[in-house]
Amino acid sequence: MVILNYCFICLTFGTTFLAIKIGIEAGAPPFFSAGMRFFAAGVIMMAVFKMRNYRLKTVLFSSSLVFNGFCLTFITFASLYWAEQFIPSGLAAVLSATGPMMVLLHQARENKQPIKKEQLAGMAAALIGVFLISSPGFSLPVSGMWVLACFMIILSEWFYGLGTVRAKMFTSKHPDISPFLSNAVQMFYGGIFLLAVSFLTGEQGKWLLLASYETVLSLLYLIIIGSIVGHGLYYWLVSKTNPVFPSTWLYISPLVALIAGYIILNEIMKPITLIGAFLILFGVFLTNRSTFYEYWKKGALFHRTASKNFD
Repeated sequence: MVILNYCFICLTFGTTFLAIKIGIEAGAPPFFSAGMRFFAAGVIMMAVFKMRNYRLKTVLFSSSLVFNGFCLTFITFASLYWAEQFIPSGLAAVLSATGPMMVLLHQARENKQPIKKEQLAGMAAALIGVFLISSPGFSLPVSGMWVLACFMIILSEWFYGLGTVRAKMFTSKHPDISPFLSNAVQMFYGGIFLLAVSFLTGEQGKWLLLASYETVLSLLYLIIIGSIVGHGLYYWLVSKTNPVFPSTWLYISPLVALIAGYIILNEIMKPITLIGAFLILFGVFLTNRSTFYEYWKKGALFHRTASKNFD
């Protein structure tokens, strides 16, 4: 289930890039649509848990989850939406792919353990792969705002890494709390922060643009598939494995987004993409080799035991 869910979030987050692009091109206000996405997803999930008689009060007022919402949802998405006004989406994808490295650095500092050379080599290979498949999108000229936008994405990934490690600490400290509920609360607060930025930047005059067919479908997909399912499974994987493993979706999602764009929007795919794709897959495998092997072994053992019991 760990490996299957990891593959699923890679596929899910890869397609959310396409859904975001369709919504923004249809006129959706970026901060407002992002805020509504996470706020609505958080409220829906908390309502589900409330109907199942979960006590929400303690979790809802958890300062740790407010902090995680600030790091994982607000800073990450606010910076990305703002930065893509000044840099190409391809460059944004490459800079966002520094996220697993940030997670690894925060985890090493927290555990006071050295970073494995194998993991560093795998991350470097995957980052080069992301650069190769994204390089055709590097088209805007360098300027002061270009440099600031690049810095903001890298800074946001630092917060993303911090939030992921803190999420692992929270789920380890509170094993009785469902990671899906923890994710719902942090999305709720992250959505509130994003809606506040939307109001402060004057987007409220464009909120009615969400009423179009494309923006509604895009938002529904992002709420249900991207946030409730995708981010919920991400939190679950963080609680079950280690913070680095699930964060490597940031390497694979640009490849998934590229394939989705090629199939659905007839976007151009160049031969260099194949080289980049190989480096991404190889790098992700190298980074997570021990985790893949551990859970593949557990799965094989489970199937052998189940088969023996059946016989």
